[in-house]
Amino acid sequence: MSEGVNPFSLPAMRRPLPHLAFAAVTIAIAPALLSAQQLQGVKERVFSVSERLGSGGTIRLYARVGDITITEGTGETVDFRAEKDERRGRLEDVGFTVRRDGNDVTICAVYSDDDACDADGFNGRSNRRWNWGRRESLRLTMTVRLPRGARLRTTSGNGDISVNANLAEARVSSGNGRVRVSGVSGRVDASSGNGEVSVDKAGGPVDARSGNGDVTIGTVNGPVNASSGNGDIRVSMDKLTGSEDMEFSSGNGRVEVVVPADFSAEVEANSGNGRITTDFPITIRGKLTPSRLRGTIGNGGRRLRMSTGNGSMEIRKRA
Repeated sequence: MSEGVNPFSLPAMRRPLPHLAFAAVTIAIAPALLSAQQLQGVKERVFSVSERLGSGGTIRLYARVGDITITEGTGETVDFRAEKDERRGRLEDVGFTVRRDGNDVTICAVYSDDDACDADGFNGRSNRRWNWGRRESLRLTMTVRLPRGARLRTTSGNGDISVNANLAEARVSSGNGRVRVSGVSGRVDASSGNGEVSVDKAGGPVDARSGNGDVTIGTVNGPVNASSGNGDIRVSMDKLTGSEDMEFSSGNGRVEVVVPADFSAEVEANSGNGRITTDFPITIRGKLTPSRLRGTIGNGGRRLRMSTGNGSMEIRKRA
């Protein structure tokens, strides 16, 4: 298998094992897989660790399965706590790697000795599908406290992620779960393959995406870009700096964008089945139809693109 494999993909079995052999091999090999890496917290129901984060450092947190809650601490350390749900697996099914790379810290939940976790991220390379399903049924609940001003990278393959902290920047993603980010002073990148995404009180640019869910962005300092394969998009900006273009798109949902009263842009808006409305005077270019709009708001400048396959679109003036 190549090194660039999707960390959450499930490789196919070469040859299925008989039922009895499945149980025997699983029991015999599971502890060996974890001990080979000398992981931490393998036999503990609750694992916790504290690591000092250097100035301007980045904390990376990766887990295939589990909810992650991140808040702001009072010191200079990353305080990590993970609780295993024994009702859905065994304690030995998962361990943790803790790595330091200069000022940065990386913590991973590891299910197999083929899993790689380093400063470049997490790569689940296990080819033991017959062992994967049982081991990954053990779910984790992770709570983390971070120093003010830290940089965050975190991913859960299957779980909700909540971030409420004054961080320098945050990249947050879930393969299947709700993502909430609040209070980050800099850039935010938030995404979910299947779940709602919300960003609030962000001081920098925001990029937010959901494959299947609503995207809500409120009280932020833009610019903002947002998309959903199947969900509504609601965006509200207190102010807008710079001259970057913005784009909002939904495959099937309503798009509403609230911008400051002094907003200026070149607007392109298209709806497959819906209407377009705006609070701003607009100089129209070309033919105006209920589902298509080309024109200039204010002095123009940045480009604002909006589109939806099925839904209305609105450009509102912030009161």
